[in-house]
Amino acid sequence: MRPIAPMDELKRKIVLHVQQFPNYTLEVRPLSLTRDIPVLHKWVNMEYAKTFWQMDGSYKKLYHHYEQFLASGLGDSLMFFYQGNPMPVAQMDFYNPKLDEVGDKYEVQEDDIGVHLLMGPPINPVQGLTTHVMLCGISYLFISGAKRIIGEPDASNINANELVKRVGFQFVKPITLSYKTANLYFLEKTEFLKRW
Repeated sequence: MRPIAPMDELKRKIVLHVQQFPNYTLEVRPLSLTRDIPVLHKWVNMEYAKTFWQMDGSYKKLYHHYEQFLASGLGDSLMFFYQGNPMPVAQMDFYNPKLDEVGDKYEVQEDDIGVHLLMGPPINPVQGLTTHVMLCGISYLFISGAKRIIGEPDASNINANELVKRVGFQFVKPITLSYKTANLYFLEKTEFLKRW
């Protein structure tokens, strides 16, 4: 059995952000390798996630990816919990665009943060949950010091493109990355605060 990663036991108990929506509460917690990788492994291997997330494969490979990602300083990962339920409903990776190939596609500003969102399978669908998860994650990142959020969903992922526009991202331009053709979007903190 793999030893518990440093600080992982503590991370399982931390709540970073709580946001109340009209009918429910969402909690944001840091990704815990031991708590969350078993769940994420199921999600990324489901058909709806394979095409756009491109992280399907073995448990060991996924664990190793996040172990490296969390230790690298390139970014971090958040888990979203509905009403304090122990099973997460979504995951968001955030990263420094300067340290990613997307940073070669536009003029990066000092406090830019890039995001990728993965929703869990809708076992008991909740109206508006995906939008609220995105709003909750963005709120946390802006509170934490981001000035602008960068989105780069796959150009063919209609749902992801509609989601970022719904929460206020502005389309910038199409871009070509090594693993996808994407649409680049920006969301400025000032605009987000005006709208939400």
